[in-house]
Parts: sequence; structure tokens; C-alpha cells
Amino acid sequence: MRRWIWAAGMAAAMSAATAMAEEEYVTTPEDQTGLALTIYAQGLGLVKDSRELALIEGEQAIAFEGVSAGLIPSSALLRGGDGVVLREQNLEYDVLSAQTLLERSIGRTVRIARLHPTTGEDLIEEAEVLAAENGVVLKIGDRIEAGMPGRLIFDSVPQDLRPRPTLVMRVQAATSATNALELSYLTEGLTWRADYAAELDPDGESLDLSAWASLGNTTGTDFANAEVQLIAGDVRREAMKSAVQMLETAPVAAGAAPRAMVADMGEEAVGDVHLYTLPRPVTLKNRQTKQIALMSSSGVPVAREYLYEHWLPPGKQRAFEPPVEHPHVRLSFENEKSAGLGEALPAGLVRVYERDSRGRIQFTGERSIRHTPKGAAVRLALGQAFDLTIRNLQTDHRQQALPQRTFESAHEVTIENAKDEDVTVTVVEHFPGDWTILEESHVHEKSAAGQARWQVPVPAKGAATLAFRVQVSRPR
Repeated sequence: MRRWIWAAGMAAAMSAATAMAEEEYVTTPEDQTGLALTIYAQGLGLVKDSRELALIEGEQAIAFEGVSAGLIPSSALLRGGDGVVLREQNLEYDVLSAQTLLERSIGRTVRIARLHPTTGEDLIEEAEVLAAENGVVLKIGDRIEAGMPGRLIFDSVPQDLRPRPTLVMRVQAATSATNALELSYLTEGLTWRADYAAELDPDGESLDLSAWASLGNTTGTDFANAEVQLIAGDVRREAMKSAVQMLETAPVAAGAAPRAMVADMGEEAVGDVHLYTLPRPVTLKNRQTKQIALMSSSGVPVAREYLYEHWLPPGKQRAFEPPVEHPHVRLSFENEKSAGLGEALPAGLVRVYERDSRGRIQFTGERSIRHTPKGAAVRLALGQAFDLTIRNLQTDHRQQALPQRTFESAHEVTIENAKDEDVTVTVVEHFPGDWTILEESHVHEKSAAGQARWQVPVPAKGAATLAFRVQVSRPR
């Protein structure tokens, strides 16, 4: 719908051509023929707003209402329409509100309406607005009042205040015609993150995993019935232009979903990031957070690991009772199609739930994960296992008759298990130099240059001890 607003104070004798140059063609979100959002995790969004506008031949001003208040002006791009050329653009986000109306009235006269306490009638007084930034200051007759003594009545709305954020563009049209135009721009204030819920089966050998996309909007405007795509991956702001170009040209098609995944949610790689296309239009209001289901998979095989790490001291420990320690609990699963997953998992927070003896769901921990590509492992360190206790006792230490900066150390790592089932505890010892295991009760593996790893089985309601002697040569 074409609507023209005439500039205030226009003289009646002005020519038609001059009058047309001062008019604005106002288009609102109600004129949209399409709306698409691409949202990045860093608080950035790409908006593509399509509208049909009946332009006239020559130069004219278009007030494009309903753009984001966080619009980055230099990123705005108007496309479509044969012979339509953009000449100038101005972002006007000083939106009409009680505060902005008051600020525009400083130095002007307004009316104050106060209710008569007896008759209930309005008492009207005139006042000059002196200040409005940190509270209202008014001059009423020969007195100065601070605060709002009643309802303020304004005679008019300042011309530069608009009902919503507006991009005013001056365009040149070759002919008078209805044109399908698309305004695309980058904006601050659009965010998304992934949230996961992982429920462990009672046997502890598999889990059900679901992912949600939490969308946030603080742009100052609503986005209705938008096609939404989400970018998973870190995009440098300096490289945003090339990323946007990739998004403009990349095909967006949902591939075959892995077993138990949401079937109509598309995911694909675009350059070095991943693009998720939500299956249906989304309405995202200003100052709203909305959650959309991304994926769901059941029966994902999971391994529970109990991990104890210790850093071997270079000197002799004092002979006292070693402190009681607890191993860390770590869950791990493979992001493979055979496990019911097999698509890139965006970074986010994973919350883990388990059921108690009565079958009631309980929260047992949470952990953030990084962007996890297909084929990679997800490892969740959830806390400590308090029914597994560990005491690490140094039983011997000597340096005599050994090369300089070399020592031998003997240790006993005793693990007690109060659980009703057998467990295996992974013990990792970090050494401060080149090392050689001289004696050991369990066979180790060299998991890294400075560490040894043992797998120690511990029976239910029982205990087990790892004993080892190591020779360490410290670097100079």
C-alpha cells in the first residue's frame, strides 16, 4: 500500500514537483512479502526484508519502517527493481515514546492536566519544560516544580520522532512501477545458543540427547514469520562481508537426517562454519527469548569414566596421612551416525539428568561443549564421585647414587568403592621430566610425553591399590 506523508509547514503555493521531493513513501512491516534472518552466536544477525513498493519515476524518499534499531548502516543493501538506484540512506531510531516526546519539548510550553480532588474534573495549567534527562523540571507560572505533577498534554509530535526504527532512503526510479525490493543489512541484538538435555538410561550405557536453539532479540523491533537460519562457528567481524556473500549464494537444502534426528531441520557446511535451517517460520518479538527444537536422538551409546589425575612432586613428601580425594566423573559419546547422531553439534551447554531409585528425574550436572564436528567425541566432566575415595601415599623417595637432577619415587594409590557395582578408575600420573616405570602392580600406557595412565578395576564395596616405582630425570 502506498502512503505519502507531507512535510509540516509546506506552503500551499509550492509547485507539485517541489512538493513531491519533500514527501515520504512510508512502507511498514505489513507490506512485507518475505523475511529471512541469519543469526550468529556473537550477537549479530543478517536480515533480508522483502517488500513490494509502487515507486514513481524520478527521485523519491522511502521511509522503510520496522528495521532493527541495531542496524549497521554501512551494511545496508537495497536490491531488486529494474532501474532503481539508491542515492542516500539515513537510519532514524529515535522512536516515539513518552521520554523522547518530553526531551523534544525542552524549552517549549506544554499543558498539565490534574484531577480536582473534589469535583473529579481536569484542572489545566501551562508549563515550560526546563529539563527531562534526570527527572522532569517544569516552570509553572512563577514557580519551578520537579517531578510529574499530572498528565502532560502535547500539542503535536515532533517531526523527527517515528513510531518505530526507520531507514529513510532516497532512491531514483527509471519508471513508475511496482518493484519487488529486498533490503538486507547486518544488525546487533540477535543472538542464539544451543542448549542440550541428556537423560541417562538406568543402565548407564546409553542416553537420550535433545538440542534446543535459544533465540534472543534485543534489536528494538519484532520479526514476524521469518525464515530463520543459524550459524554455528566463530566468524570474525572483519571477515563478515565474505561470510555474508557465501550465505547469499549457498544453496539451503535439508539433507537426509540421521536416525532419530529431527527430519525437517537442514544442516550444512558453509565455508568453515555450519548453517542450520529451521523447518518452519518463526516470530521473534523484541525482548523475547524463544526456544526451537534442533534435534533429538535416543539410545546414544555412552561411556562413564572415573578419572583421577596427580602431579608427581619432585621432592620427598612428609610422612603423614594422605588426604582423601575423589575421582572426576566424565561421560563420553561419539558423534557418529551409527550412534544416532552424525551431524555437527553447535557449541552449547549440556545438562545431564538421571533417575533415582523411585524413577524420578534428577539433575546431576552440566558442562559446556565446543563446536563438535561429525566423527568427534563429546566428553562431559560433571564433577566428582564421592562414593569413590582415593589416597595417594608416597612410600619411598631417594636421590643417592643417581645422576644429578634424577630421583626415584614409589607410590601406593588406594581406591575404595562404596558403590553396589564394580567400577574401573583411570589413574593418570604427570611427571616433571623424562620418566621410566621401574615397578608396577598394573600395566601402564604412555598416554603423553609427561604422563602415564593405568586402568584400575575396583570391586563393589571393596578396594584396590595401584603400586608403582618411577625414575624421573628433571630437565635443566
